[in-house]
Amino acid sequence: MALAVNKGLAAATPALVLWLLQLAVNFGWTILFFGLNLRGTALVCLAILWLLVLDMTLTLARVSTAAALLQVPYLLWLSFAAYLNAGIWLLNR
Repeated sequence: MALAVNKGLAAATPALVLWLLQLAVNFGWTILFFGLNLRGTALVCLAILWLLVLDMTLTLARVSTAAALLQVPYLLWLSFAAYLNAGIWLLNR
């Protein structure tokens, strides 16, 4: 995010808003999955998180290609986390 902000706060503001939103959703997933044991709801939350991070990545690409590319491992991790979340949910229904 710092790479985008360094290019100008006005240009980076949409990505910054998405970054803050995905942080909040990420925190919500943690509570749903670990705290409340709502695995199915957590999976839906994770799908929303994945879409937010994808949107953030595409928004960052307009400001800083490097900042956008640094989000790719996060998207890959979220994909793997969704696979694990789905597996745990399905095996424990």
